[in-house]
Parts: sequence; C-alpha cells; structure tokens
Amino acid sequence: MARLRFTISMSLDGYVAGPDQRPDQALGRGGESLHDWVVRLRSWREMHGMEGGAEGVDDEVVRESTANVGATIMGRNMFGGHPGPWDAEKPWRGWCGDNTPFKHQVFVITHNPR
Repeated sequence: MARLRFTISMSLDGYVAGPDQRPDQALGRGGESLHDWVVRLRSWREMHGMEGGAEGVDDEVVRESTANVGATIMGRNMFGGHPGPWDAEKPWRGWCGDNTPFKHQVFVITHNPR
C-alpha cells in the first residue's frame, strides 16, 4: 500500500519561505531562519554533502522521515528559478543543480510547461 508523507518546515501563519524569492535567494528574504533548526542536523548535512552536525531527537526524526522515500512532489517555487514561464535560453536545473539532495524522482507541479 502506498503511503504519502508531508514534511516541510512551516511558520504558524503558513509560510515556508520569505518574500522576494529569486535565484540568488532560494528561500526569499529572511526565509532561511525558518529552516535553521534542520540545517544544523547531521542527517540534513549528510544529504547535502556536508560534514558534522548535531545529533539527538531532532536528527533522528529527520533521518527517519527521509528514509525510504520513493519520490518527491514539489511546487515551482521549491524547485526554484523564478515565477512565470521558464526561460528557454537559460534552462533552470533547480536550486541544487546536479548536486541534489534528492536521491529519488522529483515531480514539479507548475502552471508553466517546460
């Protein structure tokens, strides 16, 4: 039986990024502070090719929640680039480029065909 997991850091008022998201500011103005708690964890750092990191209950939860994932579904802003139509002259490959932390298929939901 298939299972679906929804995992993302979200503020109490429903935001997952700050305003003014753009290619040089992936999480928008001030958006990184919402995710500071996970960036310091060993499991997150390992997924992103970084060393070190904190261990403990938070790290165990993140490690368990990212295990055995078959695919990720994300919106256009999480995949990134810019709002609106895709730029055919400068194709966007995502915030992470070829060094993606996703080791499985990723489906991007968008109103703009690529």
